[in-house]
Amino acid sequence: MSDEGKNAPLPRMSKEEATTRAEEYASRMAEAAGVSLREGDAETYFYDCVGKNDEIAGDGRFSLYHAVHADLPKEEHTAAVRKLRADFKEKGYEVTGYREYEDDYRTATVSATIPDDRFTVDVSSSGPSRKPSKTLLFGVRTPCLLPPGATQETQ
Repeated sequence: MSDEGKNAPLPRMSKEEATTRAEEYASRMAEAAGVSLREGDAETYFYDCVGKNDEIAGDGRFSLYHAVHADLPKEEHTAAVRKLRADFKEKGYEVTGYREYEDDYRTATVSATIPDDRFTVDVSSSGPSRKPSKTLLFGVRTPCLLPPGATQETQ
């Protein structure tokens, strides 16, 4: 649940603040890639934080995944993802994955961790199974967060 030890203090953030921050990161990534996000397409999911031994605390801790698509011809995906990788490096993000594909379905993917808040961001070609991709998927994940005012349980 935390890299510093199982009882280390978790970062505090409300679900609303986490959602807003995830939306902002997705918008900034789209701008850096030179694309427009689909209106009304965003989906946000909340999950319980699960410990190393599958334990779930009852203190309200959660993680979030936010996803939104942008329409872009497959031929332009790699250039957009390259722009994002350069943007991530320029901003001091830790690029944790990058790959260019040479197939008919996917073209590129990049992922990074933001040092300030440990959110992770990723962008990849997306589309129906076994069909050429016509969209980029922008994803944002949070680390395990504790709502403000909650008392953190120890394990």
